[in-house]
Amino acid sequence: MKNILFSKDIYNYFKEMDYHIVNPFPIVNNKDTVFYSAGIQPLLNSYLNDELEDKKNLFIAQPVIRTQYLDVLSEGTSLAFINSTTAKFNLSENEYLKLIKDWLDFFYQLGLEKRNLTSCCDFYEDKWNNINLSGNRTFYYYNNIEIGDTTFFTRIDNEKIDSMCDLGFGIERIRWCINGNKSYFNLFSDSDKLSSSEKGLISAITLLAICGVKPSQKNSGYRARLFSKKLADLLSSSKLKVEDLKYFKECILYWQDWQKISDAFDFSIIENEYERNCNSNIINMLVNEGYKVAGININIPWNEMQKRLSSSGVPKERIKKIIR
Repeated sequence: MKNILFSKDIYNYFKEMDYHIVNPFPIVNNKDTVFYSAGIQPLLNSYLNDELEDKKNLFIAQPVIRTQYLDVLSEGTSLAFINSTTAKFNLSENEYLKLIKDWLDFFYQLGLEKRNLTSCCDFYEDKWNNINLSGNRTFYYYNNIEIGDTTFFTRIDNEKIDSMCDLGFGIERIRWCINGNKSYFNLFSDSDKLSSSEKGLISAITLLAICGVKPSQKNSGYRARLFSKKLADLLSSSKLKVEDLKYFKECILYWQDWQKISDAFDFSIIENEYERNCNSNIINMLVNEGYKVAGININIPWNEMQKRLSSSGVPKERIKKIIR
């Protein structure tokens, strides 16, 4: 279980601890616009819709997207990650403490040392699903790296809920702590040839594609297009390298496992959108240089783009420099 790379490793632990396992939800939080950003969101929605029972210890390993990290991707900061969450509704403080102990026991089984685990507390107030709620929250750190937090809500503006708890920990953060100096983004192999920003974008693009979010100009599809454009900008509109394609493949396997999806995946959805954004960048660059290429359709493959640029009067040597 040391790498917690596969979902079965953590599922087996919580199954043995008699938790009710809730399957992960698709990444889009409503019809078409908002992404899940924490595992407690679908659990709270399901409970309010009478889809979950009282008195059950709940566990979900929910892949999430947090778009606020788009421009600050670095080791330990990601757009897409797994928010593994345990929760219970209408529980006592002792039951809450037992859920915390289950997580601590899990950490120790993984090899995290108790002496390197620290915490700090505050009082948390917020509004979820139009419900005002508040309670004591504790943040947990391993060697000063935040790995998650737990909150026991005792003031809740909802007739159905007297108390509830949210214990959320980042799977990738935990694995990063276990693996020492290796990259936060490493999956099945080392990926040191890629930057953290590149890996973070590839991971998020893949998760959206796995969940059926197609690039578009509106709603959730806008984010798929934006992430792909950011990747094209980062790579200077060059063709995807062998290392990039390898990491895409690893992300596909990773997210299919955690999202419990076994269908064959059509990578052309990702590849075509990336080429489209590269083509757009190339056209804009050449227009700024004075070439009359603005009317070229950007929704075409690399080789066709080269032909059309050449037909529009762009010298072959210039084309070679910008399409690599």
